[in-house]
Amino acid sequence: MESLQGIKSRLKAVKSVGQITKAMEVVSATKMRKAQEIALATRPYAFEALRLLAKLSRHVSDEMLYTKKRPVERTLLIVIASDKGLAGSFNAQVFRMADTILTREQSEGRLVGIIAVGKRAIQYALRKGVEIVGEFSGFGDYATLVAVEPFVQRVTSTFEEGTYDQVIAISAHFRTALKQETLTRHILPIDASHIIETIREIVPEHGRFSGQTSFQIPTELDREIDYIFEPSAKEVFENLLPHLVRMQIFHIMLEANASEHSARRVAMKTASDNAEDLTESLSLIFNKARQANITRELIEITSTQNALS
Repeated sequence: MESLQGIKSRLKAVKSVGQITKAMEVVSATKMRKAQEIALATRPYAFEALRLLAKLSRHVSDEMLYTKKRPVERTLLIVIASDKGLAGSFNAQVFRMADTILTREQSEGRLVGIIAVGKRAIQYALRKGVEIVGEFSGFGDYATLVAVEPFVQRVTSTFEEGTYDQVIAISAHFRTALKQETLTRHILPIDASHIIETIREIVPEHGRFSGQTSFQIPTELDREIDYIFEPSAKEVFENLLPHLVRMQIFHIMLEANASEHSARRVAMKTASDNAEDLTESLSLIFNKARQANITRELIEITSTQNALS
C-alpha cells in the first residue's frame, strides 16, 4: 500500500493541476465568447458575400483570372490549425481531413503544396514532407483583416501566377460551443456549384441565424438574371472578385478561431472535472490510510498496556 506521504504528494499535485486547468477554463471561456461574437457578427456579411459570388460567377467570363478553369496538375492546400495545444482533438480532426485530401490528390498524380496557418499546422506540413508554400502564425486569439492580409495575398498570388491550379482550404467550422466540424472549402477557381455547397455546409442548424431566411440558398441562383454593369462587367469583376475571395478566407479564419477557443474550453472543463474526481478519490484513500494508521497505533498502545499490567 502506498505511504501516506506518497498519497499526500499526489493529492497536492492533483489539486495544483486542477487549479491551473480551472483558471485556463475561465480564460478559454472568456476568449470563446468573444471569438463567437466576432464570428457570428461577421456571418451576415460572409453569407451575402458567398451568395453574391455564386450569383456573379454565372455571369463572369470563364476566361477571367479567378474563374478560369484549367487542368488541375497542382493543388494548394490551406491547412488552418492552432498555435497552441491543449485544445482536445481540434488539431487532430483538421489533420485527419488534410491527410484524406492529400492522399486523394497525390493518388490522382497531382503535386500538392501547403500553406500552413498556425504552429501546429507548420509542424504537420514538415512531418508530411510536402512543399510548404507559406507559413503563418501568431495571428493572436482573434484574427484581424490586417493581420490576415499577407496570408490572403500569398494564396491569391500563387493562383494568379499559375503556380497552382486550384486552392482548397481545410479548417474547423463553429457550430456550437460543444460542436466544431472540419470542412473543406474550394476557394479557387470560383465556381457556383462549389459556393452553393459551401453555403449549405455552413448554414447554422441551431442557435442564432439558424431560422433566418436571409441565410437560405437564394432561389435566384436557379434562374438567369440580367444585370447592367457600369463601367463594364470586366472592370466590376476584376475589382469585386478579389475582395469577395478575401472576405471568404477571412471568415474561415474567424470560424477557426471560434472553434479553437471552444474546443480548448471544453478540454479544460473536462480536465478540471477529472482533477476534481481524482482529488475526491485520493482524499478518500488518504483518509482511509490515515485512519488505518491511527487504528494500528491505538492497537499497539493498548497491547503494550495489557502486556505491562
